[in-house]
Amino acid sequence: MKRLAAPLVALLCTGCSLAPDYHRPAVDMPKQFGSRDLFQKARPADSLPKGAWWKIYSDKTLNLLEDELGANQDLKAALSRLQQAQSALKAQRATLFPTVSAGAVSQKIDTSQNKAYYFKSMPTHYQDNLLTADVSYEPDVFGRLANMVAVSSQQMEASKADLESLRLSLQAELAADYFTLQSLRVQQRTLKELVENEGEYLKLTQALLDGGAAPEADVDEAEIALQDAKAQEQDAALQVATMTHAIALLLGKPATGFEIPASDSSPEPWMGTTLPSKLLERRPDIASAERQVEAANAAIGIAKAAYFPQFTLNAQGGYESSQLGNWVSVPSELWSLGAGAVVVLFDAGQRSALTDKAREHYEETVASYRQTVLNAYREVEDSLSAVHQLNLEHASAKHALQSARRAAEQAGFRYQGGMASYLDVVTTQTQVLQARQQLALLEGRRMTASVLLVKALGGGPR
Repeated sequence: MKRLAAPLVALLCTGCSLAPDYHRPAVDMPKQFGSRDLFQKARPADSLPKGAWWKIYSDKTLNLLEDELGANQDLKAALSRLQQAQSALKAQRATLFPTVSAGAVSQKIDTSQNKAYYFKSMPTHYQDNLLTADVSYEPDVFGRLANMVAVSSQQMEASKADLESLRLSLQAELAADYFTLQSLRVQQRTLKELVENEGEYLKLTQALLDGGAAPEADVDEAEIALQDAKAQEQDAALQVATMTHAIALLLGKPATGFEIPASDSSPEPWMGTTLPSKLLERRPDIASAERQVEAANAAIGIAKAAYFPQFTLNAQGGYESSQLGNWVSVPSELWSLGAGAVVVLFDAGQRSALTDKAREHYEETVASYRQTVLNAYREVEDSLSAVHQLNLEHASAKHALQSARRAAEQAGFRYQGGMASYLDVVTTQTQVLQARQQLALLEGRRMTASVLLVKALGGGPR
């Protein structure tokens, strides 16, 4: 009998897991982005720091703003959720160890003389002093507790990845808003010059009308152009204010009185090249989705463990005496040892239903994981296409601006030589301003597309 006791205790203490072996869900991975072959085997690295990726744009104002992002309230809330998950994991791990408690009681008791089994020789008034220590332990024979720890662990890791995903999103949103703001400011300045130019054109047209050299309809058209330019300038001012307030909110600051200094830098968009499998290594949202799959896989083991007995071991020891003088002494000792097992014999199919639910939840998380991966590749393709096309548009806009400037310069020369009217000069200057406005708009869109590419790739270059 003694030779059987040791193996039995070892079995009760080690246990096994009923969860299926975990394998990362397979996803059809593209071997190339566009026409570029960029495939290699993935090595999980989502926990690596993404670093100050925004410094690739060499904008000091943006660097200062990104450093202040820690005050964002959504980021603080996500950090609190992570700390809650870490605490929940610690609490769940504690279930793998014995629980020890101690207590002491000293009381005077007055018993009823009419209670059952009362004898006249029994005292009705006495004092009872009790000092005990209790130890209880649940051997994790079928891995129920271990799988519960695994679920909490993966959920904590998912919360950590969610925090990093939110941080990356906020960093990208701040950078995109900043570049949009700078573009709007350039457009606003250009529109202000356009208003001045249209005002000069209106004065010239009015003078021509007064001299009988232009019809009244020309004055009306000039007035329309001026008012349209003013409306665009006012709308640009509104967009500048709205974007400034949005950045203030991202930084956890009140919008009132918040200002962002103008930047003289002209950053170029970053068009990174990375391997498709790198997405599995770097994107925190993909990491979070996979951790949820692992947690759902461990939950299947919890559900399956309900079919087997649940064991408990208990021990108690202490001292009990009616007198304080001999309370802690050998005759006052008391102790007990025990083991128990509980198994459900009939539950009307509840355990089967819960196991099926756990399996279906696993399939749900697998589908969500695959969708997250596919969406990541789509975002990269969209961003690469946007950066490429906007670069082409930007080159065309720069060429158009150069042409408009040459036309304005030639119009000025012709005007000085008496070969063109001042109206021609004003018209070509307006074309220059419109070309500058279009170029500023494209520069903002191009930088935003570059930031979204960084986000899609899970961070900038390392």
